[in-house]
Amino acid sequence: MKLKIKLSLLLLFFFSTFYAQVGIGTTSPNAASILDISSTNSGLLIPRVALTSASDIVTIVSPITSLLVYNSGFAPNGYYYWNGTLWVQLAASNTAWTLTGNTGTSSATNFLGTTDDVDIVFKRNNIRAGFIGNPNTAGGNKNTSFGANSLNAAGTGIRNTAIGSNVMPVNTSGQLNVSIGDQSMFLNTDGTANTAIGVGALYSNISGKENVALGRNTMVLNNANNNTGLGFASLRSNVSGTNNIAIGHQAGYNELGNNKLYIENSTFNNGTDSSVDNALIYGEFDNRIVRTNGTIQIGNPATTGYSLPIVRGTNGQVLQTNGAGATSWANPLNTFSLIRSTLSANQVVASTGWQKITFDTVAFDLIGGEFSPGTNRFVATKAGYYEINAGFHTFNKNDAQQYAVAVYKNGIEYQETAAHHYGDKLISRIINCTLNLAVNDYVEIYIFNGNAPTTIDNYSGKTYFEVKQIK
Repeated sequence: MKLKIKLSLLLLFFFSTFYAQVGIGTTSPNAASILDISSTNSGLLIPRVALTSASDIVTIVSPITSLLVYNSGFAPNGYYYWNGTLWVQLAASNTAWTLTGNTGTSSATNFLGTTDDVDIVFKRNNIRAGFIGNPNTAGGNKNTSFGANSLNAAGTGIRNTAIGSNVMPVNTSGQLNVSIGDQSMFLNTDGTANTAIGVGALYSNISGKENVALGRNTMVLNNANNNTGLGFASLRSNVSGTNNIAIGHQAGYNELGNNKLYIENSTFNNGTDSSVDNALIYGEFDNRIVRTNGTIQIGNPATTGYSLPIVRGTNGQVLQTNGAGATSWANPLNTFSLIRSTLSANQVVASTGWQKITFDTVAFDLIGGEFSPGTNRFVATKAGYYEINAGFHTFNKNDAQQYAVAVYKNGIEYQETAAHHYGDKLISRIINCTLNLAVNDYVEIYIFNGNAPTTIDNYSGKTYFEVKQIK
C-alpha cells in the first residue's frame, strides 16, 4: 500500500513537470492553479498535529513558512499556518475584530481581550496610552488609568484613578487618588486621598493628602493637606497651607496661610484683589470668624426685606430702619438730648431791641456736640419733641421800659415772655416751651433790651439755657 502511494505521488510530480497543472477527480484542471481537486462527495484532509503552543517547533521540526496543519493540541483547536516565527490560527468567518466594525456578534461569547492571564497594553504612536491588568487598568493594585503616560511609574500605588495625559505619571505609592485632566497631580509620588479635576490641578502636590481641587490650575503649587479649592486658580499660590477652603474664580489666589475661607469671584490684578479686605466672604476657622466685604441683605429690601449698613456707627449708636428697606446708625431712643449752658462772663447788651444771649459755657451735653459755644445755639442731631427752659438776670436798672426773653427756632422767634420794668431794681425773665425739631434744626435764646446798655449777670443760677428731649 505504501508503495502505491509513493508511486502515485511520483507520477503526480512527473506529470506536473510536463503539464504545470494537476487535476484530481478532473481531466481538465483549472489553468490558474497548480492543483485542481474536483469532488462532490469527499474533501481534502489536512494533516492533524497536536501542537503544544504557538511557538512549538518540536512536534514539527523546523517547519517551513506557510506550512498548514490542523492543530488538535493547545486551545483553540483549528487550522494553523507557520508564519516563520509562530503558529497563526486561520480565524473562522466573522470571528476577528475589523477596523470597520463587526456584525453578528454576541455579548455572551464575543469579546476583546485575552483568554490567558496576560495584561493588555494599548499604545498610540508606540507610546503607552492604556493598560488593562489584574485587577487594574494600570500598574500597581486596583488602579484605573486612561491617557498617555498616566500612572505609568513603577509601583503606582493602590486604588488610584487617572484620566488624561500625564496624569500622576510619577506616582509610586500614592493611594486613593482621583485625578482627571492633563498634568493634574503631575508631581504626586505618595500623596493620598486627593481629588484633582482640571488641567494642572494639584500639579505640584507630592505627598499632600485629602485635598480637593476642582478647576484649571487650582492649588497648582500646593503640597499640603486638607485644602479645598473650587474654581480656576483658586488657592493658586498656597504652597504649604492646610485646612483652607476657597470657592470661586481665583478665590484666595495669594493666600499662604492656614484655616482660611474665601468665597469670591475676582479677576482684578490677576487675582491679587482676592484678599481679606476684598473677598466677598472671608473667614478664619481657627478663630471662628466670618466676614463679608459687601452689603448683607435679609430678604429683598425692595419688597419686605432690609439691608444692613457697611460702615460702623459711633459709640453708643443703635441700628434703625426707615421702614422702606434701608437701615442706618442712630443714637438710641433712650439716650435723649439733654444740655445746659451758661455765660462765662457778664454780657453787656449795648443796643436796644432783640439781641442774642451769648451762652458760651457747656455745663453738660449728654449726647455730645449738640450745643455749640461758638454759635451759642443748640443743634438737634435727631428729630423729636424738645422742652426749652431759659432765663436771664440783670443788674439794677432804673426805668420803665419793656424787657423780654424769647426762644428762636432756626433764626425765627418761636415764643417769648415779656414785661415792663419799674423803678431802680434787678430784672429777671424766664421762659419755658415745647417745640418739634427736625435733624439740624437749631435753637437760640434772645433778650429784648428796652433801655441800653444792660448788663446780664453771668451767675449760672440766674442766667441759663436748657434743652431736654422728651420724645
